[in-house]
Amino acid sequence: MPVIAFTVEPTTTAASTIASSVPVIGGSVGPLVHDVLMLLCDTRFVALIGQLTDTHVLARDDQETEVFVDNNARLVDAVASIRAETTPVDVLIGTGDLANSGHPAEYEALLELLEPLDVPFLALGGNHDVRELLRSSFPGTPWVDAEHASWSTVVAGVRLVGLDSTTPGEHGGRLDEERCDWLDGVLRAPFDGPTLLAMHHPPFASGIRWMDMHGFPGLDLLDEVLTAHPVDRILCGHLHRPMASTFAGAPAQVGMSTVQHVALDLRPDAPVAVIDNPVGYQLIDVRPDSIVAHSRYIRTAAPVIPAWASEFDQ
Repeated sequence: MPVIAFTVEPTTTAASTIASSVPVIGGSVGPLVHDVLMLLCDTRFVALIGQLTDTHVLARDDQETEVFVDNNARLVDAVASIRAETTPVDVLIGTGDLANSGHPAEYEALLELLEPLDVPFLALGGNHDVRELLRSSFPGTPWVDAEHASWSTVVAGVRLVGLDSTTPGEHGGRLDEERCDWLDGVLRAPFDGPTLLAMHHPPFASGIRWMDMHGFPGLDLLDEVLTAHPVDRILCGHLHRPMASTFAGAPAQVGMSTVQHVALDLRPDAPVAVIDNPVGYQLIDVRPDSIVAHSRYIRTAAPVIPAWASEFDQ
């Protein structure tokens, strides 16, 4: 599953048709008006970015299952759904905890489960992953030549940056000067397009006591970098349930895990609890003038066309 760059040509037919029909003095539309109409009428995708997170794959011969679910079977369903998307995904980002315990056999199983994908896959480590095994399992990911397993690339005119927020043996996130200096260098480089930053640990507190208790040292360094070089969206995992906030002026979102979710309990003494909520993955629709994140739920009923649908075709 190599990482490759895509180029999408502009769709001009609708805009040109409308522009040619606009009544103006002199019989033709001016260049500025034409450009504005092109922008307004251009509904093409720049890119459709998929985010898959916290799959916690187990070894094939491991009989252990997480609470409620078969982790590997959930990933099979997610992969099938991604393949069935009516608008093809340009690239899929895995934002960490791809393996459950970081064992070699789990990464072998992970690769088998992802094999049906016909899109590039960018892997990022979580606190359950092992950097060395992640690098060797996903050689197509453009890993930085450093101890931390970060990367950057461009897909379909979108700059994607994966920042390793993990420290071996620690549950919570941590960033240091080396990683933030690397990120500063990447974001400092001129780029004419949107930038999405992916990291396993979200750079904000969730309000769920037992998920926040480990803290996130180094966020002040990250804030300095992103304040100097803003990004358009931050994609995270770790918390196993969808949520959104902001950090350094950028929208920051957590994707939903394909396995069990963390129970939403905001009491300061909330116990550790998980819940069998609907699961799936995220689709980030990047267009010329907007970035919209959608949640695709799996194991749901098929869509139906209601009787009043024809009203929207008028």
